[in-house]
Amino acid sequence: MTLEALYQEIEGNYRSVAQRLRTEERIKKFVLLFLKDSSYQAFLEAWEQEDGEAAFRAVHTLKGVCMNLSFDSLYHVSSEMTEYLRVNDRGRAAELLPDLSACYEKHFQAISAYADSEQKGD
Repeated sequence: MTLEALYQEIEGNYRSVAQRLRTEERIKKFVLLFLKDSSYQAFLEAWEQEDGEAAFRAVHTLKGVCMNLSFDSLYHVSSEMTEYLRVNDRGRAAELLPDLSACYEKHFQAISAYADSEQKGD
């Protein structure tokens, strides 16, 4: 799988990230670092503890990561979640939670598959 194919699968913007990061090696480095990013897990923990401020900070961090990597679909849903939590609208945030989780999982699984293919030299 190529990086461009990965970006197509996750509905990202490869051209945008290529303009920002300039080399495929740099893009690959930061895409793979996404697998180690803990902001989504921190968001879930804060959400379960009903800590709105910590949930906001965590999803805001996730939004920033997605913006920098041009993960457009995950950026949009995390941005929407950020705005609901910014105004403490837990009800609307709860409605969006399944979409955020599904989109995050799609990204995580696709990037994991990409990482596996890179290790195997596919």
